[in-house]
Amino acid sequence: MTSEPRIAVHGATGRLGQLIMAELGDDCAGIIGRSGSLPSCDVIIDVSTPEGTAALIPHLSSQALVVGTTGALPFDALQAHARGAPVAVVPNFSVGIPLLLELVERAMLVLPEDWHIEVVEAHHAAKVDAPSGTARRLIRAIGRDVPAHSLRVGDTFGEHTVWMCGPGERIELKHVATRREVFAIGAVRWARWLVTQPPGLQLP
Repeated sequence: MTSEPRIAVHGATGRLGQLIMAELGDDCAGIIGRSGSLPSCDVIIDVSTPEGTAALIPHLSSQALVVGTTGALPFDALQAHARGAPVAVVPNFSVGIPLLLELVERAMLVLPEDWHIEVVEAHHAAKVDAPSGTARRLIRAIGRDVPAHSLRVGDTFGEHTVWMCGPGERIELKHVATRREVFAIGAVRWARWLVTQPPGLQLP
């Protein structure tokens, strides 16, 4: 029987980090603090800050790395680490966002070119980066530069809507997270999958 990978968490004191710790329970291999000292682990879930991610990478050896941090990430350093270990930069850990991306890409194949498209996203008031990493990923799926509008309100978990508007009609493709725990569940799922993959950088 294959043993479960040893998963450590960087950014364990944040909102998402605490939920990931709760999801892992006794299966957590340990946390990584400001010193960067690593517990014995196979894969790290990083939900810190772009600066925290940059500070973590020099301490890594062959550990797989799941980055859920958004913002100005150190992609050169991530690509360098990915030459010897699997790395995934995942702006949203939910199950629904990959499906939303697929629907957007399919819609772009058939919509008239003159349709107006914009992205609206909403998160809790303490979220710093705007637009969100997921909104930027949706724009990549759209395939052209479109406006993105960000709301930072209350304790909103995460909402992303793609508005596709033509003469006399509108399509809205939307994902709403109703529980913050969904992201912790997804982060652990990503970590357990990534550790089975070969070296390389994945940008889903």
